[in-house]
Amino acid sequence: MSSKIWIWRNIPGVPGRCNDVIYTRSKLQPISRDLLIFFGGDVQDIQENMEKHSDGKKYVKWSLENTATILSEQFPRSHIFVVRPSRMTITRNAVFSCFDNFIPGDKYGTPTFCPMHKAIQHLRDLLLCCLEHVKTLKMGEDSHNIETTNLSLMGFSKGCAVLNQFLYEFHYYDDNSSDDPNINNFIKLIKDMWWLDGGHNGPRNTWITDQNILRSFVKLRINAHIHVTPYQMRDKDRPWIRMEENMFNDTLQKMGVSVQRILHFSDKARNLSSHFNVLTDIKSNVQ
Repeated sequence: MSSKIWIWRNIPGVPGRCNDVIYTRSKLQPISRDLLIFFGGDVQDIQENMEKHSDGKKYVKWSLENTATILSEQFPRSHIFVVRPSRMTITRNAVFSCFDNFIPGDKYGTPTFCPMHKAIQHLRDLLLCCLEHVKTLKMGEDSHNIETTNLSLMGFSKGCAVLNQFLYEFHYYDDNSSDDPNINNFIKLIKDMWWLDGGHNGPRNTWITDQNILRSFVKLRINAHIHVTPYQMRDKDRPWIRMEENMFNDTLQKMGVSVQRILHFSDKARNLSSHFNVLTDIKSNVQ
């Protein structure tokens, strides 16, 4: 039986920023306090929109609604919140996800990381508003107190850029810890971060390798999960992706972070299907 899906439009975060959010509830009773927030890749959109585009309709299986259901099956303890990009750039042959509310970027959503873009604050405010919507579903009085939740952040493909911007802002708050105690308390709720086959159009920073930024991440004791496929790791036109991922993984492990790193479909040829299929292949590796 498929999960019930809610689509909430124009959920406000920091002033002037809104995102649509796709939600499905925890499958467990009593209702869990685990929240998983997902940021998708290029092409992925609401199913209705994908069906209208000649390229997008080939990938309707990976619509944001279907992805929420896929994640709910693999993480039955978690409430799933899929954050839709605030802007989609549509060309004749492709659709690009642009997470402008979380990270500066060009017209195609290629990220330009910066020390502070209020991405974490936007996520917190967005989530608080979403939890007010969850309350209206009457699933139990204890299920929506943000201070008692366990957060997991997950990015797939382009969506990993949002997680990378969070790394920059972790470093900012590490250096400016008195700036906003509410944000610092929110960061402490994050238990796991999942990078699923990260990639974007830019020539660098698919994975963050700056040791100062990673050192701030280490202090938070967040579990890091790296799931990659040959689609990104064996891209001959973008060899820096593999090199940066190796450095990201090695640096975190040397600094003592709990890292789970898995190469999926290593025996298969590099193709876009395996890239998307990583979304369905996490389950056997979830602890």
